[in-house]
Amino acid sequence: MNDTASSPSRLLQITAVTARWLLGLLFAAWLLLALSVVVLHAWIVPRIGDFRGALEAQASKAIGVPVRIGAITARSEGLFPAFELRDVVLQDADQREALRLVRVVASVSPRSLWRLNFEQLYIEGPQLDVRRDTQGKLHVAGLHMETDTTGETRAADWFFAQREFVIEGGTVRWTDEQRRAEPLLLTDVRFVSRNGARRHGLRLDATPPAGWGERFTLRGQFRQPLLSIRSGHWQTWDGQLYADLPYIDVTRLGQYVSLDARIREGNGALRLWADVDDGRIVGGAADLGLNRIDASLGKGLQPLVLRAVTGRLAGQMNADTFEFSTTALQFDTVDGLRWPGGNLWLQHTPAKGRTPEHGALKADRLDLAALALIADRLPLGE
Repeated sequence: MNDTASSPSRLLQITAVTARWLLGLLFAAWLLLALSVVVLHAWIVPRIGDFRGALEAQASKAIGVPVRIGAITARSEGLFPAFELRDVVLQDADQREALRLVRVVASVSPRSLWRLNFEQLYIEGPQLDVRRDTQGKLHVAGLHMETDTTGETRAADWFFAQREFVIEGGTVRWTDEQRRAEPLLLTDVRFVSRNGARRHGLRLDATPPAGWGERFTLRGQFRQPLLSIRSGHWQTWDGQLYADLPYIDVTRLGQYVSLDARIREGNGALRLWADVDDGRIVGGAADLGLNRIDASLGKGLQPLVLRAVTGRLAGQMNADTFEFSTTALQFDTVDGLRWPGGNLWLQHTPAKGRTPEHGALKADRLDLAALALIADRLPLGE
């Protein structure tokens, strides 16, 4: 009788050993989870106040600025407890109060414990000051932000490592000392950030001051590179931004944003999309529902005055080619002419090496009289 035939094959032996190792690792993981739950409920929750100093030190190290916590309590409402922090204060370099958070609720999960972060951070009613000084430097909550760097800060890494970050009932005050404009106040701010291993979703809802328009929404969906180590290096992200403005008075933007135009009047609804590649906007589209536009788009040009502007504008730009298109664009001019709602597509590629400059144009339902009138008011050059 052949003993070799009755003995287990080498492949079967390797499979059995591997299965035992995997089973042991799974058991160890469940044992570690159970031990973590016991430690949380039996040791940390009853003594959470004693860890306030250690938490302050850890938070200061993670964010990069001094953090002080007035009080901390824990609630054991499920398998994993929730922690409530009161009077959380961020200090600037001179130990002055830069931001005070009245109430912060932090929850954990097995996944967040493994990554040493939180499953959710909920902040109620924060008041945030954002300021640009006379030298153009940006300060957020009194903390200096280097706007000319790559954004490689510990605060950004920590923020985008949190699974979910929620702000309810916040207030944001924007002060531009360089432009000497009146402070801009956004109220009833709601902000949600959800972050995964490679994906980041952001949403901001806010109400502008009286006369500016209606409550608006900003959203963003982004992907970071597969081999990216840092969570906060947004300059390498790809994705899309979206803005929904049911009604806005564009005239007021000139006080706070550099525009290559002098806008005397402009109001209505806007929906905007922007494509992002490596942290830069490379294209996008805009759905227009404007009541009236009255703007001068360059020195020596006559004002461009349009009424009842509807339709879509879209554009795309890369290293070699620029594309622009309109879809169902309609408007009336102050001279009584009407753009009939035709579609237009333009492509332009500049000269490169031995390849000459070239382009293409497709259009339908054009009103040449309206086109000539508008062209005289646009900065098109010779």
